[in-house]
Amino acid sequence: MTTSEKINRVNQSSGISRPVRVGLAALVLPLLISACATEAQFLAQTAPSAVNTALARGRFELNCPDATGTVLSKKMTYINGVGVGMGGGGYEWGEFTVGVRGCGKSAVFETMCRDQDNCNAFAGNGRVLEGGQ
Repeated sequence: MTTSEKINRVNQSSGISRPVRVGLAALVLPLLISACATEAQFLAQTAPSAVNTALARGRFELNCPDATGTVLSKKMTYINGVGVGMGGGGYEWGEFTVGVRGCGKSAVFETMCRDQDNCNAFAGNGRVLEGGQ
């Protein structure tokens, strides 16, 4: 049996045709590449979701549907001290401090984002300031 016959036999025994394998590779490759985004890219992509999450909570707590939000600070946080892809089963999160102001009031929220679709806002200072102080 020649080498090309052996290769054809292996390809046929996998049960997946060449076009399907190429298609699967085309779907998986972008996912692998996107998993390698830098911290700065991740924070930039996630910031709008962080602000929207903090705004939803802030508008409710301030009773002000016209409140606006501003990112005051942002950084990556590694749970268990290890980031995803670095071994050890850790998790990385984008951590944003978001200021929300409107109707003469202000509040600060710590917003943690696992990705663009998974953010949670927590009260940063535990109080609403009257007069935007």
